Formats: sequence, structure tokens, C-alpha cells
Amino acid sequence: MRERADVNEERIQMVDNIVVRSPGAPLPKPLAGLATVLMWAVGIVLWSIAHLIVDPRAGAFAVDTALVLVAVGFALLFVDYTRTAVRAMLFGLVGIALFALVDFADLTVFVYMLRIIVPLFALMMPVNRIANGFRIFA
Repeated sequence: MRERADVNEERIQMVDNIVVRSPGAPLPKPLAGLATVLMWAVGIVLWSIAHLIVDPRAGAFAVDTALVLVAVGFALLFVDYTRTAVRAMLFGLVGIALFALVDFADLTVFVYMLRIIVPLFALMMPVNRIANGFRIFA
């Protein structure tokens, strides 16, 4: 009888390893909406004043920074947890740093590559959220 209890206890522990735990506190939807509106507003202002900047590299950096802000703002609408939102913003900072590096170094190929990849990553957030609910072999 004791062996059977040990086997059942071991089986419960194995199943416990498979359980997906919550990744943290949920992100309040009003906060996500406010962050989205603020990022979009700053992005639109940057796009509006980019043509007034005398240095073409700095103007391109303003446009690219606006692109990152708008992409992260869009992605925040589809984030459920605070930790994921912080990670999205950190990736946005990495994107701005990469744009600064390639814009001011005049690496045109990498600028256009980043201009394609940044919105693609933002569009992957709703796709990931929708696809997360599908179970193929379960």
C-alpha cells in the first residue's frame, strides 16, 4: 500500500512540473491604454518635427525613435502581465539604442532591416496572443 502512495505522490510531482504558472501580476488595461496613447502621441510629435531637424542623421533617428515608440505602444495593447510589459519596453530601449548606433554610423542596410523588424515584432504580439489559445496535439 505504501508503494502505491509513493507512486501516486511521484506522479503528482511530475504533473506539477508541467503546470504553467502565472508570470506575475496582471497589467491593468487602463495603464496599458494610457501607455499606448502616450507612446503614440510622442511618436506622432517626433514624426511631425523630424523634417525640422537640420542634421539628416538626427532627423532619421527621430523618425526611427517614433517608429519604436509606436510599435511598443501597439504591442502593449496585447500584453496581459506587468513583467511582459516591462520586457517589451526594455526591448524598445534596445531598439532605440540600435537605431542610434546604425543611424549615426550611417549603416543604411541595417537601418532598413531594423525598420522592417521592429514593426514585425510589434505585430507578433496579437498573433502570439491569438495563437496561444490554440492546442494542436493536446
